[in-house]
Amino acid sequence: MARARPYEARILQELRALPEEALPKVLRLITLVREEFFAPETREQQQIPHQKTSHERTRQLLATSTRNWAQDLIAERDDRL
Repeated sequence: MARARPYEARILQELRALPEEALPKVLRLITLVREEFFAPETREQQQIPHQKTSHERTRQLLATSTRNWAQDLIAERDDRL
């Protein structure tokens, strides 16, 4: 832990030097770095090429759905309210 102190101090200095508008972006970057170290399975998932989302693909999914997705969305929204 003693080795981390200089890094922590430097990181804190850099954060304080940034304009306030940059802080949300810095938070996103920190979150990304944390995920990289604590979720190695995430990296494996990113290496697998995902099927491109398209309007046609969405239409196919909705057409083959056996449930009423619109009612599911309404019920989910009502649950949140």
